[in-house]
Amino acid sequence: MPVTAFEGPAGTGKTHNLMRHVASEASRRSLSIHERVLALTFMHGSRRRLDARLRDIRVMVGRCRASTVDSFARRLCRRWRSLAGDLGHGVPADDDHDATCRVAAALLARPIVQSWLVASYPFVVVDEAQDLSVERSEMIREAAKGCHVLLAFDEFQCLNPAMRPMPIAGWLGDVCDPIRLDTCRRTEDVELLNAARAVRDGRSVERNGRHFKVVITPGHVNHAATWLANFIAWRRGGSVVVLTPTRRGFAEAVVGSVTSKALGKRRNGPFPIRWEGSSDAELDAVWKSLAVPTRCTVDEALECIERYQQEPGVKSLGNWLRRRRSVLGIDWVAGKELRQRMGQELATRRHYGVRTEANFGAMTIQQAKNREFDHVAVVWPYRVPSDDGQKRRLLYNAITRARRSCVVLVQGDRLATVPPFVG
Repeated sequence: MPVTAFEGPAGTGKTHNLMRHVASEASRRSLSIHERVLALTFMHGSRRRLDARLRDIRVMVGRCRASTVDSFARRLCRRWRSLAGDLGHGVPADDDHDATCRVAAALLARPIVQSWLVASYPFVVVDEAQDLSVERSEMIREAAKGCHVLLAFDEFQCLNPAMRPMPIAGWLGDVCDPIRLDTCRRTEDVELLNAARAVRDGRSVERNGRHFKVVITPGHVNHAATWLANFIAWRRGGSVVVLTPTRRGFAEAVVGSVTSKALGKRRNGPFPIRWEGSSDAELDAVWKSLAVPTRCTVDEALECIERYQQEPGVKSLGNWLRRRRSVLGIDWVAGKELRQRMGQELATRRHYGVRTEANFGAMTIQQAKNREFDHVAVVWPYRVPSDDGQKRRLLYNAITRARRSCVVLVQGDRLATVPPFVG
């Protein structure tokens, strides 16, 4: 079966072309009643975007399934559990994603699994393929032996140094010639486009434009915070996100200052900027508030969580406890088991719930991948990777999240005289 690949910088319409091409192919071929289009990606944010885009295509309504590669691998391992055992593989633990994908790749190499995949999913769409590790890349390579695989990638947007060179490059060139996309569709602002190209090409960046600026804030939190507060106040509407290579230290202090007080001569602020947390941080915060004993009865556990019903995942946890007691007759529970279940509830909520973007947000550049915002403020601290290539990838990914304007707040003078700001 053929492989169709789209390659291009951020915002050039790779996902748009994927959707247009798969819609055309599915209409031409006419999917049977049991067939679906399988859409895969590494990150859950991208999965949500793929799902929404597919649902907007009339011929795809009810005929598509969007999943992360890891979730699909887990499904394969569970469905073909006996075969995996015969091949000398057990079913890996739920949190061992790399091992799960290795077993899934081995299963996809078997004719019986390959036949099932082709019969169920004649088209496999893969977005952000540059983020696929060796194990995940191998899954797609095996799928391409029977299915029509359509994928999109940009090697420069891979932020994990351990995955360079990009794993899919090991086999993609042997099966197709990627279609190159060059026209940016995310923004038409010339300053943003020129800044992104300069960073990507390793050239010096023009620092003092109207919609793109690089501002030196020599180590002073208040200086950077005042710039950020003014940037938010003067933005003329739209969402604002603060991006940084690392949250700890300078960036956290700058955001904390803007959220706590008015700044500068014009007394702009405070503004309610909310940091986007990780799953582990959210779990730790909720679990600490519950104060569940190491071992207790179901009634005691329910009493602990009763007053926190509005916290994420707590109501579902209570329902799970009641079902276990009703169906299995279990009246004692370990705190460790409850915490694990709480983690699963929060993961499900984050992965499959509807994401609502805050008007003011803050996150790492890695967390912002596959997303876009009206205005982007990049806090660039001393604590960044030492590799010049990695610095360029980080700054490029940050700038290309912006649709209307971007300011880069650099912690010290010396940082602005080295890559990624100069050639």
